[in-house]
Amino acid sequence: MVRASITLVETSSQGHIALVFDANFHITDSTGKIVASTSDDVDASVAKIGGANKDRIITVAFSQDGSLFATCNNEKTVTIYNTADWTAVRSLIIAKRATAITFDPSGAYLLIADKFGEVHRTPTALSADEVASKPELLLGHVSIVCDVKMSYGSPSYVLTCDRDEKLRVSKYPNAYNIQSFGLGHTEFVTTIATAQFAPNNAVTGSGDGTLRLWDISSGQLVQTVDLQELLEPYYTDGRVRMGVSNFEDRNAATQRYGVLRVRSIEGQRMFVAAVERFPVVVVLSFGEGPALANVRVVDVARPVADVAVLGDRIVAAYAPPSGETDSDDLAVVLEPTNGDLATDVTLSAALNALSTQQIEAAAPAPSIYVWGNKMYMDPPKDDED
Repeated sequence: MVRASITLVETSSQGHIALVFDANFHITDSTGKIVASTSDDVDASVAKIGGANKDRIITVAFSQDGSLFATCNNEKTVTIYNTADWTAVRSLIIAKRATAITFDPSGAYLLIADKFGEVHRTPTALSADEVASKPELLLGHVSIVCDVKMSYGSPSYVLTCDRDEKLRVSKYPNAYNIQSFGLGHTEFVTTIATAQFAPNNAVTGSGDGTLRLWDISSGQLVQTVDLQELLEPYYTDGRVRMGVSNFEDRNAATQRYGVLRVRSIEGQRMFVAAVERFPVVVVLSFGEGPALANVRVVDVARPVADVAVLGDRIVAAYAPPSGETDSDDLAVVLEPTNGDLATDVTLSAALNALSTQQIEAAAPAPSIYVWGNKMYMDPPKDDED
């Protein structure tokens, strides 16, 4: 038996860390102490979160003020929690399986992107006499929507990216009014990051092995950062291996640099990215121009499954161990120290001391190059998928 790994990590402006493992999640404070959990395997002093998911959680989000937390699982159940007492304030079944969720700036609505290329929004709370209605359709793509984010500042935009290599910027809430398209990626676009320090810009990551900086008003591509130049040595020295098991729909001899996630580090005016199967995080400063500068590769010893930002600290969740020599640590936390990034030993130790659940074996996550392939079709469980 082995300890289940963390599949998703999310942080809030109130200092909470959400650690997702399969169908459950822990909520910790900024010291790594569990304050609430859906798991039964926690101390009696920990708040038990009701309305627990029955299936694997695939996407989560906090509202901008940290007062709400939402999850969506593989059964298409969306649950919204009040973070003051961790009670479920809304639960609903959506028609299509979600790929990403985010709250609008007010926290009044939750936006839900799905694998059929649509983004809907639903109120986060209903009055006593209000009847729940179907989520409102905001916009549509012609392929899987991979991520959805809100811009900062005014006017407000909703940003979406898809499997057809593009970024779309739409006015909010009237998202039928398209502000711009960001064209330039040559593979599926997996992730979007926006930042308060750069309200007119966004950074995207893709299966084409690049990070790209955009002007969201015009859709102009401002800068491209090629990750192959930075990360190819990890293939050369064998720390990252190519294999059919990870890229079953691609040539096994192909090097890939697929970006899993990009986040903003507000206090440092930086962005951080996680790359599939690489034991690193990539950190980029945001400077005048605008431009991404001072690009650094920070080795974290094991491949990263997800990354989030807690204040000025980076929380990187580890992918499942790939061999007996790998540790079973859940995560590593990096903090700025003397102009560099060093391990926050205290918080890392606290997170790695947490129990998740015991499983027979850690299954590797499907590669993004499987579902990202336009020829790939995920067999639906039913007609509604």
